[in-house]
Amino acid sequence: MYNQRIRTLLEGGTPDRLPWAPEINEGFARKLTGKPPGDATPYRHIEREAARRIGADYLHRIKSVKVVRHAVEEVYDPATGVRVYRTPAGELREHKTWDSQSGTHYAHEHLVKGPESYDAYRAMIEDETFEPAYEQAAVELAESDLPTIDVPATPLMHLLMWDMGVQELLMAMMTDPDPLVDLMQAIHRKNLEYYRVAAAGPGMILRPMEDTSSRLTGPRMYREHCVAWLNDYADVVHGAGKTFLVHMCGHLGGPMPDVLSEIRLDGIEAITPPPLGDADLARLRETLGDIWLVGGVDPSLYATASVDQIAAHVGRTLETMRNDRRFILGHEEIPLAAKLENVKAVADLVAATADGFYA
Repeated sequence: MYNQRIRTLLEGGTPDRLPWAPEINEGFARKLTGKPPGDATPYRHIEREAARRIGADYLHRIKSVKVVRHAVEEVYDPATGVRVYRTPAGELREHKTWDSQSGTHYAHEHLVKGPESYDAYRAMIEDETFEPAYEQAAVELAESDLPTIDVPATPLMHLLMWDMGVQELLMAMMTDPDPLVDLMQAIHRKNLEYYRVAAAGPGMILRPMEDTSSRLTGPRMYREHCVAWLNDYADVVHGAGKTFLVHMCGHLGGPMPDVLSEIRLDGIEAITPPPLGDADLARLRETLGDIWLVGGVDPSLYATASVDQIAAHVGRTLETMRNDRRFILGHEEIPLAAKLENVKAVADLVAATADGFYA
């Protein structure tokens, strides 16, 4: 079955080798499988086939909750990538386009432009209600064999990464934080509604795209505006008897492990070591205790390193984490520009863990 190794490890068993769960850039997956944008094949099938071709396990992410809007009108123009939300408190507009060279979408214009957008954004958020979409979720979970459910990030990180942008959000937090914090509290209340619906549905792992990184927000800001809310989400997840695996792919070194130790999470994915990140797996294990650590590879090396360099890089991680039964090799996206020989080198190292990784 797909992802049997991850499931075996999660259930306390010993898999036939160390699980390797890379995220895969959509452009890379489409190039590898010959399925260009616009192909009718469901993307989840493309992602699964790409993982199979490189010999990887994978953490398929699905949605089990349907967002319903009532008084807000959404208009999207696929030709331009412009999306408009017409709310009772005003209009919001964003502009994103697909970049074929990197295989991802880029934001040219964020929904929240500053304080003048707060009322309309609040109106959009508070207009939303959440309904179960369990039937389709169950189909996708059966296909992927690993129940991994998408849930919201904290309001700070969501705004920073998606709807407001780094510069605009950090400037607002430095110059006039109170209105923004009030808006984030409203978002958090809606997030809790979403989590309750998601936790009641299928799937045993709930995984928010938190994108935690000290390059985006400092430890003090993260402690003040994210930790307590993540603990609220963790309590909902744990109350349903499920696992809270948080996507934190950025810089997690320096004082960040001490901040993260205050969160009732069950694991972190996709931990990035140097040179791209600064996370030290050994220190995270020591500081955070017996949680799931998914990471250990700098994904930029797939495109920039030689085979010998990436093999040495991954080999050091494997040696550091040998016999750690709460560790899964993983990382952020294998990029579109990845050299296939580098991907194969990692696949070969992973295959070799069948001989002696677990003592």
